[in-house]
Amino acid sequence: MSRDAVQAVVDRFADELGRSVVVNDPEVRMLFASRHFGDEDPVRIRAMLNRDAGSEAIGFLLSSGIAQWTRPGRVPGSEALGLHARAGVPIRWRGEMLGMVLVMDAVGTLTQADFARIAEVADEIAPLMVGDRTPQDSARSEALVAGMLGTDEAEREASLVELKAAPGAVRVVTVSLRHNKDAELTAIALRHALVAARSRSRGDALHTVVGDVGHLVYLSTSARDLDTVVAEAEVMARDAGDVAGKGAAVTAGVGAPADGLNDAWISARQASLSAIVARRLGGDTVVAFERAGVFGVLARVHTADLDITAVPHELRRLAEVDRSGRLLDTLRAFLDHAGSGPGAADALFIHRTTLYYRLDRIRDAVGIDLDDGEVRLHLHLGLKVADLMQAEGLDPFPTLNAR
Repeated sequence: MSRDAVQAVVDRFADELGRSVVVNDPEVRMLFASRHFGDEDPVRIRAMLNRDAGSEAIGFLLSSGIAQWTRPGRVPGSEALGLHARAGVPIRWRGEMLGMVLVMDAVGTLTQADFARIAEVADEIAPLMVGDRTPQDSARSEALVAGMLGTDEAEREASLVELKAAPGAVRVVTVSLRHNKDAELTAIALRHALVAARSRSRGDALHTVVGDVGHLVYLSTSARDLDTVVAEAEVMARDAGDVAGKGAAVTAGVGAPADGLNDAWISARQASLSAIVARRLGGDTVVAFERAGVFGVLARVHTADLDITAVPHELRRLAEVDRSGRLLDTLRAFLDHAGSGPGAADALFIHRTTLYYRLDRIRDAVGIDLDDGEVRLHLHLGLKVADLMQAEGLDPFPTLNAR
């Protein structure tokens, strides 16, 4: 079998050099490893034991640019990560990157002849790895999952025909990664996070990466509570950020459970919107759609449409006369507590008489009827839009903030 053949090449090459050798996939997950030669470091030991070098170490290796190398080079070590220097080169087949060969070189004693041999070994391994790839790991599998989660109904139905999974509830987690680096690193970082999470779920999941967004579809999620999934999404976001390195902005969203794969796209859409909420509000890294409230609706509004005209004129007029901002805070508390005077007063730590006095001032200043449900909805939604604008760095009340 090709796997046995690759392992044989790795073992032979390691014995030839007298150094530890490893073959990783493009996401820097260990595929094949030689025995130790006394040059192992904590990162290699962890990878051998857990089949995972850790997201920070993976990010460090990728930051060297090794995925773009065309000839063997040297990756510096990191004392903080417990990682010794390595020499390596990508394994490519007809332009496609299949993985990389890494050789321990802690003190930089590999010769030019050794570097040439690393390239020869990579060329020897490449056709063997092509023959060993499985359909589950192929681009086709991801394309089917992407089609299943897309908005095109015909494409969803065609993808579902090929995807075979047990019936039951599903839930989608979406991870969004934004930075100014290359698209290949983005895909690697997202796949690393998703595949690691899939492994932790014991394979009871599907995944796909589309551009700067990755989706993990949990299958049979009826036994998984929301807090557990949110905690796992936080790990995914952290893993993706570690691999992508400095400058990466990662957020994640958790969709509500769907009845089956036929409706997985609904959970995916909710998860994507929740990831947008997390990015816009800048508080939690992960937002669950079931907890997003009205922001799950407002996430559909493009940032370009969030200008001063998105804020009700009544609120802008109130801001003009409310020099301290106290009346806006009072109105917010009153609406947040569904028009409950006692609840709003307690939230503001003021006496009810003071609250009612302020509400009368608001009515007189703006000429609104706070007993009208439509008026309350209009103002409450306007305040949420103002929150969203402020989170985006926009000023919903320029008159108030100019003082």
